[in-house]
Amino acid sequence: MKKKSKEPAPAAGLFGEITPPPAPAVKSGLLAFSYSKMSLYEECPLKYKFKYIDKIKEEPKFYFAFGSAIHAALEFLYSVRNPPFPTIEEVCEDFRREWNLKSYLEKGYRTQQRSDDDYQKGLLMLKAYYEHNRARFAPPFLVEYATDVEVDGLLVRTISDRIEHLGGGEITIIDYKTGKDVKREPAQLYMYQKITEMDPRLREKIAETYGTRVAAVKIRELLYYHVPTNKEYHFERAGDKEIGGFWERVLGVADSIRGLKFDPTPAERACSWCDYKSLCPAFFGGHPHNAAQPAAVPGENIEVLVDRYGRLKERMDELQAQLDQVADSIARAAKDGAEYAGSQYTARVKKQSKWEFKDRDAVIKILNQFDLYKDALTLTLTGITNVLESAGLQEEARKKLLEQAVKKTGLDIKVVKKEGLI
Repeated sequence: MKKKSKEPAPAAGLFGEITPPPAPAVKSGLLAFSYSKMSLYEECPLKYKFKYIDKIKEEPKFYFAFGSAIHAALEFLYSVRNPPFPTIEEVCEDFRREWNLKSYLEKGYRTQQRSDDDYQKGLLMLKAYYEHNRARFAPPFLVEYATDVEVDGLLVRTISDRIEHLGGGEITIIDYKTGKDVKREPAQLYMYQKITEMDPRLREKIAETYGTRVAAVKIRELLYYHVPTNKEYHFERAGDKEIGGFWERVLGVADSIRGLKFDPTPAERACSWCDYKSLCPAFFGGHPHNAAQPAAVPGENIEVLVDRYGRLKERMDELQAQLDQVADSIARAAKDGAEYAGSQYTARVKKQSKWEFKDRDAVIKILNQFDLYKDALTLTLTGITNVLESAGLQEEARKKLLEQAVKKTGLDIKVVKKEGLI
Protein backbone atom coordinates (compact mmCIF):
# COMPACT_ATOMS: atom_id res chain seq x y z
CA MET A 1 0.00 0.00 0.00
CA LYS A 2 1.32 3.45 -0.91
CA LYS A 3 2.61 5.69 1.84
CA LYS A 4 0.22 8.53 2.62
CA SER A 5 1.41 11.93 1.46
CA LYS A 6 1.24 15.05 3.59
CA GLU A 7 -2.00 17.02 3.46
CA PRO A 8 -1.83 19.75 0.78
CA ALA A 9 -2.25 23.39 1.73
CA PRO A 10 -5.78 24.78 1.29
CA ALA A 11 -6.41 25.79 -2.32
CA ALA A 12 -8.02 29.01 -3.46
CA GLY A 13 -11.42 28.47 -5.07
CA LEU A 14 -14.42 30.51 -6.12
CA PHE A 15 -15.39 31.19 -2.51
CA GLY A 16 -11.89 31.64 -1.12
CA GLU A 17 -9.85 28.95 0.60
CA ILE A 18 -11.17 25.41 0.41
CA THR A 19 -11.09 23.75 3.81
CA PRO A 20 -10.32 20.03 4.24
CA PRO A 21 -13.37 17.87 3.42
CA PRO A 22 -15.44 16.10 6.05
CA ALA A 23 -15.13 12.35 6.53
CA PRO A 24 -17.18 10.31 4.05
CA ALA A 25 -20.53 8.98 5.21
CA VAL A 26 -20.37 5.33 6.22
CA LYS A 27 -22.84 2.75 7.41
CA SER A 28 -21.83 0.76 10.48
CA GLY A 29 -18.17 1.53 9.79
CA LEU A 30 -18.45 0.41 6.17
CA LEU A 31 -17.63 2.59 3.17
CA ALA A 32 -20.49 2.55 0.67
CA PHE A 33 -18.92 1.57 -2.66
CA SER A 34 -19.73 0.64 -6.25
CA TYR A 35 -18.01 0.38 -9.60
CA SER A 36 -19.41 3.74 -10.70
CA LYS A 37 -18.05 5.40 -7.55
CA MET A 38 -14.65 3.88 -8.14
CA SER A 39 -14.65 5.02 -11.78
CA LEU A 40 -15.57 8.56 -10.79
CA TYR A 41 -12.83 8.70 -8.15
CA GLU A 42 -10.27 7.46 -10.67
CA GLU A 43 -11.46 10.10 -13.14
CA CYS A 44 -11.15 12.92 -10.57
CA PRO A 45 -11.03 12.54 -6.77
CA LEU A 46 -12.32 16.10 -6.26
CA LYS A 47 -15.33 15.41 -8.48
CA TYR A 48 -16.03 12.34 -6.33
CA LYS A 49 -15.96 14.59 -3.25
CA PHE A 50 -18.35 17.12 -4.77
CA LYS A 51 -20.83 14.40 -5.72
CA TYR A 52 -20.66 11.88 -2.88
CA ILE A 53 -19.26 13.81 0.09
CA ASP A 54 -20.67 17.31 -0.43
CA LYS A 55 -23.70 15.76 -2.19
CA ILE A 56 -23.92 18.54 -4.76
CA LYS A 57 -26.36 17.56 -7.46
CA GLU A 58 -25.18 17.40 -11.05
CA GLU A 59 -27.16 18.75 -13.95
CA PRO A 60 -29.43 16.10 -15.58
CA LYS A 61 -27.79 14.32 -18.51
CA PHE A 62 -29.93 13.39 -21.49
CA TYR A 63 -27.91 10.25 -22.20
CA PHE A 64 -28.62 8.97 -18.69
CA ALA A 65 -32.34 9.65 -19.17
CA PHE A 66 -32.30 7.85 -22.52
CA GLY A 67 -30.43 4.84 -21.16
CA SER A 68 -32.68 4.65 -18.12
CA ALA A 69 -35.83 4.61 -20.27
CA ILE A 70 -34.43 1.85 -22.52
CA HIS A 71 -33.43 -0.19 -19.46
CA ALA A 72 -36.93 0.23 -18.00
CA ALA A 73 -38.54 -0.98 -21.23
CA LEU A 74 -36.30 -4.07 -21.34
CA GLU A 75 -37.06 -4.74 -17.69
CA PHE A 76 -40.76 -4.63 -18.57
CA LEU A 77 -40.16 -7.02 -21.49
CA TYR A 78 -38.41 -9.65 -19.36
CA SER A 79 -40.45 -9.34 -16.16
CA VAL A 80 -42.54 -12.41 -16.90
CA ARG A 81 -42.52 -15.79 -15.20
CA ASN A 82 -44.17 -17.61 -18.06
CA PRO A 83 -44.85 -16.79 -21.74
CA PRO A 84 -46.37 -15.03 -23.54
CA PHE A 85 -44.00 -12.09 -23.48
CA PRO A 86 -45.31 -8.56 -23.96
CA THR A 87 -45.86 -7.54 -27.58
CA ILE A 88 -43.59 -4.95 -29.13
CA GLU A 89 -46.50 -2.50 -28.98
CA GLU A 90 -46.73 -3.01 -25.22
CA VAL A 91 -42.97 -2.56 -24.83
CA CYS A 92 -43.09 0.69 -26.81
CA GLU A 93 -46.03 1.89 -24.73
CA ASP A 94 -44.04 1.23 -21.54
CA PHE A 95 -41.14 3.17 -23.03
CA ARG A 96 -43.52 6.05 -23.82
CA ARG A 97 -44.85 6.12 -20.24
CA GLU A 98 -41.35 6.15 -18.81
CA TRP A 99 -40.25 8.84 -21.26
CA ASN A 100 -43.12 11.17 -20.40
CA LEU A 101 -42.53 11.06 -16.63
CA LYS A 102 -40.17 14.04 -17.01
CA SER A 103 -40.06 17.13 -19.18
CA TYR A 104 -37.33 17.55 -21.76
CA LEU A 105 -35.50 19.94 -19.39
CA GLU A 106 -35.71 17.49 -16.49
CA LYS A 107 -34.17 14.86 -18.77
CA GLY A 108 -31.30 17.19 -19.65
CA TYR A 109 -32.25 18.21 -23.19
CA ARG A 110 -31.89 21.78 -24.39
CA THR A 111 -34.89 21.64 -26.72
CA GLN A 112 -38.10 19.68 -27.01
CA GLN A 113 -37.09 18.66 -30.54
CA ARG A 114 -33.93 16.92 -29.33
CA SER A 115 -35.99 15.02 -26.78
CA ASP A 116 -38.55 14.02 -29.43
CA ASP A 117 -35.78 12.86 -31.76
CA ASP A 118 -34.30 10.61 -29.09
CA TYR A 119 -37.75 9.25 -28.26
CA GLN A 120 -38.18 8.16 -31.88
CA LYS A 121 -34.66 6.72 -31.86
CA GLY A 122 -35.56 4.73 -28.75
CA LEU A 123 -38.67 3.28 -30.39
CA LEU A 124 -36.65 2.13 -33.41
CA MET A 125 -33.97 0.67 -31.12
CA LEU A 126 -36.50 -1.34 -29.13
CA LYS A 127 -38.23 -2.65 -32.25
CA ALA A 128 -34.89 -3.78 -33.68
CA TYR A 129 -33.96 -5.44 -30.37
CA TYR A 130 -37.31 -7.22 -30.20
CA GLU A 131 -37.05 -8.55 -33.75
CA HIS A 132 -33.43 -9.63 -33.26
CA ASN A 133 -34.11 -11.56 -30.03
CA ARG A 134 -37.73 -12.72 -30.19
CA ALA A 135 -36.84 -16.26 -31.32
CA ARG A 136 -34.86 -16.81 -28.10
CA PHE A 137 -37.11 -15.09 -25.58
CA ALA A 138 -37.18 -17.08 -22.34
CA PRO A 139 -38.09 -16.09 -18.78
CA PRO A 140 -34.86 -14.90 -17.13
CA PHE A 141 -33.72 -15.81 -13.64
CA LEU A 142 -33.57 -12.17 -12.48
CA VAL A 143 -33.90 -8.68 -13.96
CA GLU A 144 -32.51 -5.45 -12.49
CA TYR A 145 -31.17 -7.38 -9.50
CA ALA A 146 -29.61 -5.07 -6.89
CA THR A 147 -27.56 -6.35 -3.97
CA ASP A 148 -25.25 -5.00 -1.25
CA VAL A 149 -22.43 -7.22 -0.03
CA GLU A 150 -20.04 -6.52 2.85
CA VAL A 151 -16.43 -7.28 2.04
CA ASP A 152 -13.07 -5.92 3.28
CA GLY A 153 -14.67 -2.99 5.10
CA LEU A 154 -16.78 -2.01 2.08
CA LEU A 155 -20.50 -2.20 1.44
CA VAL A 156 -20.43 -2.88 -2.29
CA ARG A 157 -23.54 -2.43 -4.41
CA THR A 158 -24.07 -4.03 -7.82
CA ILE A 159 -27.12 -3.88 -10.07
CA SER A 160 -27.34 -6.56 -12.77
CA ASP A 161 -29.57 -5.80 -15.74
CA ARG A 162 -30.32 -9.47 -16.35
CA ILE A 163 -29.13 -12.77 -14.88
CA GLU A 164 -29.64 -16.16 -16.55
CA HIS A 165 -29.32 -19.38 -14.52
CA LEU A 166 -27.63 -22.12 -16.53
CA GLY A 167 -28.14 -24.85 -13.93
CA GLY A 168 -26.16 -26.08 -10.97
CA GLY A 169 -25.63 -22.56 -9.64
CA GLU A 170 -23.84 -21.36 -12.79
CA ILE A 171 -25.07 -18.03 -14.14
CA THR A 172 -24.58 -15.51 -16.94
CA ILE A 173 -24.81 -11.77 -16.27
CA ILE A 174 -25.95 -9.44 -19.06
CA ASP A 175 -25.27 -5.70 -18.86
CA TYR A 176 -27.04 -3.43 -21.37
CA LYS A 177 -25.19 -0.52 -22.96
CA THR A 178 -26.97 2.25 -24.89
CA GLY A 179 -24.13 4.72 -25.59
CA LYS A 180 -21.46 4.63 -28.26
CA ASP A 181 -20.18 1.30 -29.53
CA VAL A 182 -16.69 1.49 -28.05
CA LYS A 183 -14.14 -1.09 -26.99
CA ARG A 184 -15.36 -2.69 -23.77
CA GLU A 185 -13.10 -3.43 -20.84
CA PRO A 186 -13.97 -6.24 -18.39
CA ALA A 187 -13.30 -4.29 -15.16
CA GLN A 188 -16.99 -3.70 -14.38
CA LEU A 189 -17.67 -7.38 -14.99
CA TYR A 190 -14.90 -8.27 -12.53
CA MET A 191 -16.86 -6.36 -9.90
CA TYR A 192 -20.01 -8.29 -10.83
CA GLN A 193 -18.15 -11.60 -10.56
CA LYS A 194 -16.52 -10.82 -7.21
CA ILE A 195 -19.70 -9.58 -5.54
CA THR A 196 -22.18 -11.95 -7.18
CA GLU A 197 -20.28 -15.05 -6.12
CA MET A 198 -20.18 -13.75 -2.53
CA ASP A 199 -23.89 -12.88 -2.41
CA PRO A 200 -25.76 -15.37 -0.15
CA ARG A 201 -29.15 -14.15 -1.39
CA LEU A 202 -28.56 -15.57 -4.85
CA ARG A 203 -28.48 -19.14 -3.56
CA GLU A 204 -31.85 -18.52 -1.89
CA LYS A 205 -33.21 -16.98 -5.08
CA ILE A 206 -32.20 -20.08 -7.05
CA ALA A 207 -33.94 -22.31 -4.51
CA GLU A 208 -37.10 -20.18 -4.61
CA THR A 209 -37.21 -20.04 -8.42
CA TYR A 210 -36.11 -23.54 -9.44
CA GLY A 211 -36.79 -25.60 -6.33
CA THR A 212 -33.19 -26.82 -6.05
CA ARG A 213 -30.48 -25.83 -3.63
CA VAL A 214 -26.91 -25.16 -4.75
CA ALA A 215 -23.76 -25.04 -2.64
CA ALA A 216 -22.41 -21.96 -4.43
CA VAL A 217 -23.06 -19.55 -7.24
CA LYS A 218 -20.47 -19.36 -10.00
CA ILE A 219 -20.18 -17.04 -12.99
CA ARG A 220 -19.79 -18.91 -16.25
CA GLU A 221 -19.96 -15.92 -18.59
CA LEU A 222 -20.43 -12.15 -18.52
CA LEU A 223 -21.46 -10.04 -21.47
CA TYR A 224 -22.13 -6.50 -22.52
CA TYR A 225 -25.12 -6.16 -24.85
CA HIS A 226 -24.96 -3.04 -27.02
CA VAL A 227 -28.64 -2.32 -27.63
CA PRO A 228 -28.26 0.20 -30.53
CA THR A 229 -26.37 -2.34 -32.69
CA ASN A 230 -27.47 -5.67 -31.09
CA LYS A 231 -23.80 -6.59 -30.69
CA GLU A 232 -22.73 -8.87 -27.84
CA TYR A 233 -19.32 -8.64 -26.16
CA HIS A 234 -18.62 -11.90 -24.31
CA PHE A 235 -16.16 -12.36 -21.46
CA GLU A 236 -15.35 -15.69 -19.85
CA ARG A 237 -15.18 -16.03 -16.10
CA ALA A 238 -12.07 -14.22 -14.86
CA GLY A 239 -9.36 -16.16 -13.06
CA ASP A 240 -8.10 -15.56 -9.55
CA LYS A 241 -5.17 -13.48 -10.86
CA GLU A 242 -7.42 -11.03 -12.73
CA ILE A 243 -9.89 -10.74 -9.85
CA GLY A 244 -7.06 -10.35 -7.32
CA GLY A 245 -5.42 -7.56 -9.31
CA PHE A 246 -8.74 -5.81 -9.78
CA TRP A 247 -9.54 -6.06 -6.07
CA GLU A 248 -6.21 -4.52 -5.13
CA ARG A 249 -7.23 -1.60 -7.33
CA VAL A 250 -10.58 -1.39 -5.50
CA LEU A 251 -8.94 -1.39 -2.08
CA GLY A 252 -6.44 1.24 -3.20
CA VAL A 253 -9.26 3.59 -4.22
CA ALA A 254 -11.14 2.89 -0.98
CA ASP A 255 -8.00 3.59 1.07
CA SER A 256 -7.54 6.93 -0.72
CA ILE A 257 -11.16 7.90 -0.02
CA ARG A 258 -10.79 7.05 3.64
CA GLY A 259 -7.56 9.06 3.68
CA LEU A 260 -9.49 12.09 2.36
CA LYS A 261 -7.33 12.35 -0.74
CA PHE A 262 -9.44 14.53 -3.01
CA ASP A 263 -6.96 16.39 -5.17
CA PRO A 264 -8.30 17.37 -8.62
CA THR A 265 -6.89 15.70 -11.73
CA PRO A 266 -7.60 18.22 -14.50
CA ALA A 267 -7.84 17.09 -18.10
CA GLU A 268 -9.12 19.11 -21.06
CA ARG A 269 -11.85 16.71 -22.18
CA ALA A 270 -13.06 15.60 -18.74
CA CYS A 271 -13.11 19.16 -17.37
CA SER A 272 -15.09 20.49 -20.32
CA TRP A 273 -18.04 18.23 -19.39
CA CYS A 274 -17.79 18.63 -15.61
CA ASP A 275 -20.65 20.31 -13.72
CA TYR A 276 -18.32 21.39 -10.93
CA LYS A 277 -15.96 23.68 -12.88
CA SER A 278 -17.09 26.76 -10.96
CA LEU A 279 -16.10 25.08 -7.68
CA CYS A 280 -12.81 23.61 -8.82
CA PRO A 281 -9.53 25.32 -7.88
CA ALA A 282 -7.85 23.63 -10.87
CA PHE A 283 -10.18 25.18 -13.44
CA PHE A 284 -10.21 28.82 -14.39
CA GLY A 285 -10.19 31.04 -17.43
CA GLY A 286 -12.12 28.45 -19.42
CA HIS A 287 -9.37 25.83 -19.23
CA PRO A 288 -8.13 23.31 -16.68
CA HIS A 289 -5.02 24.51 -14.88
CA ASN A 290 -2.10 22.06 -14.85
CA ALA A 291 -3.81 19.76 -17.36
CA ALA A 292 -1.54 17.82 -19.66
CA GLN A 293 -0.29 20.17 -22.39
CA PRO A 294 0.72 19.36 -25.97
CA ALA A 295 4.35 18.52 -26.48
CA ALA A 296 6.69 21.16 -27.84
CA VAL A 297 6.87 21.58 -31.61
CA PRO A 298 9.58 19.22 -32.95
CA GLY A 299 12.84 21.05 -33.50
CA GLU A 300 12.15 23.82 -31.00
CA ASN A 301 14.54 23.92 -28.09
CA ILE A 302 12.78 23.86 -24.71
CA GLU A 303 15.02 26.65 -23.38
CA VAL A 304 14.01 28.86 -26.31
CA LEU A 305 10.35 28.11 -25.66
CA VAL A 306 10.74 29.01 -21.99
CA ASP A 307 12.21 32.42 -22.88
CA ARG A 308 9.48 33.01 -25.46
CA TYR A 309 6.81 32.13 -22.92
CA GLY A 310 8.37 34.46 -20.34
CA ARG A 311 8.40 37.42 -22.76
CA LEU A 312 4.78 36.82 -23.78
CA LYS A 313 3.74 36.52 -20.15
CA GLU A 314 5.42 39.82 -19.30
CA ARG A 315 3.62 41.54 -22.17
CA MET A 316 0.30 40.05 -21.06
CA ASP A 317 0.84 41.25 -17.49
CA GLU A 318 1.73 44.74 -18.69
CA LEU A 319 -1.34 44.90 -20.94
CA GLN A 320 -3.59 43.57 -18.18
CA ALA A 321 -2.30 46.23 -15.77
CA GLN A 322 -2.94 48.94 -18.36
CA LEU A 323 -6.40 47.52 -19.08
CA ASP A 324 -7.29 47.52 -15.37
CA GLN A 325 -6.06 51.11 -14.98
CA VAL A 326 -8.11 52.36 -17.94
CA ALA A 327 -11.19 50.45 -16.68
CA ASP A 328 -10.86 52.18 -13.30
CA SER A 329 -10.67 55.55 -15.02
CA ILE A 330 -13.77 54.75 -17.08
CA ALA A 331 -15.58 53.69 -13.92
CA ARG A 332 -14.88 57.02 -12.25
CA ALA A 333 -15.84 59.04 -15.32
CA ALA A 334 -18.92 57.04 -16.31
CA LYS A 335 -20.75 57.62 -13.03
CA ASP A 336 -23.94 55.57 -13.43
CA GLY A 337 -23.00 54.17 -16.82
CA ALA A 338 -24.13 54.90 -20.37
CA GLU A 339 -22.92 54.59 -23.96
CA TYR A 340 -19.79 56.50 -24.96
CA ALA A 341 -18.28 56.95 -28.42
CA GLY A 342 -14.63 57.44 -29.24
CA SER A 343 -13.22 57.96 -32.71
CA GLN A 344 -12.74 54.21 -33.27
CA TYR A 345 -14.85 52.37 -30.70
CA THR A 346 -18.19 52.61 -28.95
CA ALA A 347 -18.37 51.43 -25.34
CA ARG A 348 -21.49 50.45 -23.44
CA VAL A 349 -20.69 50.91 -19.77
CA LYS A 350 -22.86 49.47 -17.05
CA LYS A 351 -22.31 49.57 -13.32
CA GLN A 352 -23.76 46.70 -11.36
CA SER A 353 -23.65 45.22 -7.91
CA LYS A 354 -21.97 41.85 -7.56
CA TRP A 355 -21.96 39.39 -4.71
CA GLU A 356 -18.90 37.58 -3.50
CA PHE A 357 -19.06 34.70 -1.03
CA LYS A 358 -16.61 34.05 1.77
CA ASP A 359 -16.97 30.35 2.52
CA ARG A 360 -17.62 27.84 -0.23
CA ASP A 361 -18.50 24.94 2.09
CA ALA A 362 -20.90 27.09 4.11
CA VAL A 363 -22.74 28.14 0.92
CA ILE A 364 -22.97 24.51 -0.22
CA LYS A 365 -24.41 23.52 3.17
CA ILE A 366 -27.06 26.25 3.00
CA LEU A 367 -28.08 25.35 -0.56
CA ASN A 368 -28.42 21.69 0.35
CA GLN A 369 -30.30 22.52 3.59
CA PHE A 370 -32.96 24.49 1.72
CA ASP A 371 -32.88 22.35 -1.48
CA LEU A 372 -31.71 25.34 -3.53
CA TYR A 373 -28.88 23.76 -5.50
CA LYS A 374 -31.09 23.13 -8.54
CA ASP A 375 -32.03 26.82 -8.60
CA ALA A 376 -28.37 27.80 -8.43
CA LEU A 377 -27.51 25.48 -11.32
CA THR A 378 -23.71 24.97 -11.23
CA LEU A 379 -22.91 27.31 -8.34
CA THR A 380 -21.63 30.14 -10.51
CA LEU A 381 -21.69 33.58 -8.91
CA THR A 382 -24.57 34.45 -11.23
CA GLY A 383 -26.49 31.37 -10.09
CA ILE A 384 -25.99 32.13 -6.41
CA THR A 385 -26.95 35.78 -6.97
CA ASN A 386 -30.15 34.72 -8.74
CA VAL A 387 -31.06 32.54 -5.77
CA LEU A 388 -30.23 35.24 -3.26
CA GLU A 389 -32.27 37.88 -5.08
CA SER A 390 -35.24 35.68 -6.02
CA ALA A 391 -38.59 36.84 -4.65
CA GLY A 392 -39.65 33.38 -3.43
CA LEU A 393 -36.54 32.65 -1.34
CA GLN A 394 -37.27 31.72 2.27
CA GLU A 395 -36.22 34.48 4.65
CA GLU A 396 -34.15 32.09 6.77
CA ALA A 397 -32.25 30.92 3.70
CA ARG A 398 -31.76 34.52 2.52
CA LYS A 399 -30.44 35.51 5.95
CA LYS A 400 -27.93 32.65 6.03
CA LEU A 401 -26.69 33.36 2.50
CA LEU A 402 -26.31 37.08 3.29
CA GLU A 403 -24.11 36.13 6.23
CA GLN A 404 -21.70 34.60 3.69
CA ALA A 405 -22.00 37.41 1.12
CA VAL A 406 -20.13 40.62 0.44
CA LYS A 407 -21.69 43.09 -2.03
CA LYS A 408 -19.32 44.97 -4.33
CA THR A 409 -19.82 47.33 -7.25
CA GLY A 410 -18.53 45.98 -10.53
CA LEU A 411 -18.18 47.47 -14.02
CA ASP A 412 -19.28 45.81 -17.25
CA ILE A 413 -17.70 47.33 -20.38
CA LYS A 414 -18.67 46.09 -23.85
CA VAL A 415 -16.64 47.60 -26.67
CA VAL A 416 -17.70 47.54 -30.33
CA LYS A 417 -15.52 48.72 -33.19
CA LYS A 418 -17.18 51.33 -35.40
CA GLU A 419 -18.23 50.16 -38.84
CA GLY A 420 -15.86 50.91 -41.68
CA LEU A 421 -12.76 50.84 -39.46
CA ILE A 422 -10.13 48.16 -39.90
